[in-house]
Amino acid sequence: MNLSYLKYAVEVEKTGSITKAAQNFYMNQPHLSKIIRELERDLGCDIFDRTSRGMVPTKKGEEFLRYAKAILVQEEQIEALCVKNSEKALEVNLCVPRATYISYAFSDFLKHMDSCPSVNVHYMETNSRDTIRGVSGKTFDVGIIRCQALYESYYMKLLQDENLEWKELWQFSCNVLMSPSHPLASRDKLTYLDFTDYIEIVQGDIQNPSFTFEAQDASATGGNSKKTVSIYDRGSQFELLRQLPGSYMWTSPVPYGCLTSSGLIQKTCSYPGNIHKDLLIYRNGYRFSKEEEEFLRCLSRMVSRLSD
Repeated sequence: MNLSYLKYAVEVEKTGSITKAAQNFYMNQPHLSKIIRELERDLGCDIFDRTSRGMVPTKKGEEFLRYAKAILVQEEQIEALCVKNSEKALEVNLCVPRATYISYAFSDFLKHMDSCPSVNVHYMETNSRDTIRGVSGKTFDVGIIRCQALYESYYMKLLQDENLEWKELWQFSCNVLMSPSHPLASRDKLTYLDFTDYIEIVQGDIQNPSFTFEAQDASATGGNSKKTVSIYDRGSQFELLRQLPGSYMWTSPVPYGCLTSSGLIQKTCSYPGNIHKDLLIYRNGYRFSKEEEEFLRCLSRMVSRLSD
């Protein structure tokens, strides 16, 4: 039985009129009359007597309406319980690039979730195009995409086409991540040309757009290195940097704590177009939850520390 039908019947009893009840539910009178007749047919008895004084419950109808009101009260209690639980639940859906500073900020955010009785968090690291599709398709509520400044107009057009809004989180230059035993670890004033003969670790699912509409290599320098290894897991990338002699990787500035724990170092290195932006993206008109706002504050603090 449709619970809405119970609400309609109770309202008819309250107003004593199908016409007034229909007005209160913003429906036409014939439609509500049909619903009441269907309800009576399903019950096998009349709920109301149609009199000159209006709609008056029959004896069977009075009994039915008592049960209907009790059911509706229970429904309200269940809804209130769901609202109460949802207010206490921590629910966040994020899609972001593989960036250590973001994962560190996210870890700081999660440290505040101890008081939440229910936690439902989805955190995915992937490329910018998949992030845009995920947020646009409502798989994720909020995303962060990374773009080289050279391709910013391309991504702006893509976001507009998907009806997404954006805010700039951080503009930075990429560093080179490597082992302290790397042959270039002690060198100053490095350029991308110094790494031509070394092994570059790249993120396997990252591709830059090109002005010929063909996918380009994920390398930050557009494939200058003669040797590349494409990896899809950030933990494996760090392990290769530690174990594979001469390997290196372009990355956003890495927190000092991560460098210490992973046994790696980062070096500034110049190459043409070494300006990148991380953009916060979300659907047009989307309202951030208090949890999402707290994560963004953690992210802002992390960016401030790395920018000092």
